[in-house]
Amino acid sequence: MAAAESPLPPLHLRSLSLSRGVAAVAFSFACAGTMAQAVKAPPAGPARPATQAVPALAFELVTPAEAQRDRELRPKTDLPELPDVRTRSLNGAAPAVPSALAIRVLAPTAQASVPAPLRIELAFETPPGARVVPSSFRVLYGVLKIDLTDRLRRFSTINERGVVVDQAVVPDGLHRLFLQVADDKGNVAEQELRLRVGVAS
Repeated sequence: MAAAESPLPPLHLRSLSLSRGVAAVAFSFACAGTMAQAVKAPPAGPARPATQAVPALAFELVTPAEAQRDRELRPKTDLPELPDVRTRSLNGAAPAVPSALAIRVLAPTAQASVPAPLRIELAFETPPGARVVPSSFRVLYGVLKIDLTDRLRRFSTINERGVVVDQAVVPDGLHRLFLQVADDKGNVAEQELRLRVGVAS
């Protein structure tokens, strides 16, 4: 008599809750206090199905959970209802020096709102005799300064001239990105990019 076949072992599936991961990251940052300047964002993957259709080549730059957390923590007077895309240098209150290292935002351009997926294009302007160090480029998000750099690098072109990002999915609403880069002379440029994503009401 043939021996009965043993049943196949059950499949063990493991789910990863991005929302829990983000909450844990935010909690860790709050506990770290002054010991950490930015929260490390989890690696990006293909954009998750959400309330809107996403092109196949798009990637999720900011998750819905991260955007929601930023809205909850953002001071009410910190980011008013912005009428358009805005940029602001974070290199101090002194007038800009033409020969200083700077980050210029080429896209998105100033308008009432920008649709997702986004195209982000930056140009680096260097002082004479200096060269930008591409590996120094960083992008941080929102109140918690969540570090999106690794997530963005996988889907962008970063070199001494600037940065080009296509098909970046960001939830509808108001957002703030902090851009940083350094040159080989030790100069550091910082730029704030504020924008509204989605159809303006």
